[in-house]
Amino acid sequence: MQTSIQVGKFLGIPVRLHFTFLFIFFAIILSFANAPPTESRIPLGLGGFEMNPFMRYLLASIAAILFFFTLLLHELAHSFVAMRFGTKIHSITLFFFGGLAMMEDIPRNPEKEWRIAIAGPLMSLALCGLFFSAYLLLKSLNYTNQPAMVLIEVIGLLNGALALFNLLPAFPMDGGRILRALLARRMSFLKATKRAALVGKLFAFGLVIVGFTYDPFTFALTGKWGPNLWLPLLAIFLFMAAAEEERATATFATLEGIKVKNVMRTERTTVPDDITLSELVNLMLSDRATEYAVVDAGGDLKGFITLDTVKKIPVEQRYTLHVADVMVPYDRLHDTLESDAPASEALKRMLRDRKNILAVIEEAGGDFIGIITRKDLTIYIEMLRSGMILNPEGAR
Repeated sequence: MQTSIQVGKFLGIPVRLHFTFLFIFFAIILSFANAPPTESRIPLGLGGFEMNPFMRYLLASIAAILFFFTLLLHELAHSFVAMRFGTKIHSITLFFFGGLAMMEDIPRNPEKEWRIAIAGPLMSLALCGLFFSAYLLLKSLNYTNQPAMVLIEVIGLLNGALALFNLLPAFPMDGGRILRALLARRMSFLKATKRAALVGKLFAFGLVIVGFTYDPFTFALTGKWGPNLWLPLLAIFLFMAAAEEERATATFATLEGIKVKNVMRTERTTVPDDITLSELVNLMLSDRATEYAVVDAGGDLKGFITLDTVKKIPVEQRYTLHVADVMVPYDRLHDTLESDAPASEALKRMLRDRKNILAVIEEAGGDFIGIITRKDLTIYIEMLRSGMILNPEGAR
């Protein structure tokens, strides 16, 4: 299922909108259009102004677009610094609770990580200063369009709040990544990740308690104590993100020093492209294998076929369709790894490109010598963790 769509590119980076983005986008429009600026300590919207409904919602829409453009600039700041350090950025996605720059790999160098992490909040603080400077300038010039003044002030306020909130040491937010970078100066990257993730989880629990009781954010904006159900939702997101990144870091740490050749499969790796799918199923049962590289009559690699692909084909069609009809075509640039490549690189590529199988080639001649699958990697990681593999270099 496609959960996001690409809407453009900035600095050559694809920018995508997650489907949850629509919820918060329209929520901001409704909130800004109707929140009264005169009954709160800080102006929140246009509810206190006598306005044409069209102009009210037009300004509210402009406010929402401006805010998400500044959110994009926040993520672009992260991306720009990361690219300066040689990290490739695959995309930026704006979703329900903000944005996310999808980096090929987060640098494990603490000096690089904290600089990448702090770039976003610094951009938001700069934007806060820019909007408030514009507000003060217009005020000094006796600018009389109060709705526009409120819009500028609110965007400045939101960027200031975004910067300060992101600087809280709650992993995996920017402040949490800065915390991990500081911890990684004195301990291993994995241990630093676990410590930072623990702080992030505790922070998430705190958000739940605050959200259901006396929320200081609500008090700061309205002067009244009260619950804020957005905070528990944010807490769930933070807890899951911290746990997921902790697991991912532990997984990649387990694969340190492991090569593709230690995990690859060299037997029962290929099937001819001219057999029917029913014949393929029988072969899978016989081999106890579910992923194959597909070769033609000359032995050239043409694609990949997996059990998941076969399961999508109706049973009655499996007797007439051939492997060549449904296989995933082979792309030498993206579907191959050298046998001496790190096994972690295979896992990264599979996760990034949503692949379950890659071809393995010789480092010298470039000849096809086997396959590596996500299932193979999962089993190998579990065996490493359980101590069943004590000498990875001699495992295969």
